[in-house]
Amino acid sequence: MAYATLMEFDVDLDTHVKIGEAVGDAPVAGLILHAGGPSERGVHSLDVWESKEDSEHFFAERMAPALQQLGIQGGSPLSYQEFDLPHLVRG
Repeated sequence: MAYATLMEFDVDLDTHVKIGEAVGDAPVAGLILHAGGPSERGVHSLDVWESKEDSEHFFAERMAPALQQLGIQGGSPLSYQEFDLPHLVRG
């Protein structure tokens, strides 16, 4: 079942883009969609995954090293929601 996370981070959009560049262009296993944009307090990040496990693997294997490379502490997001997506239409 598809799985989504919606988070808000206390970083600016330029930093969000730099993090994406540090993660790299290699395909991300299980990622269906990533979207990010400015919020009143920083940046929103929406990710849709094939499964929760795919999300967990990405954060452990790709995101954590990218944050470390940039010297960014991987603190808690300002807000965090996660939910299963039993109905997902692919365009």
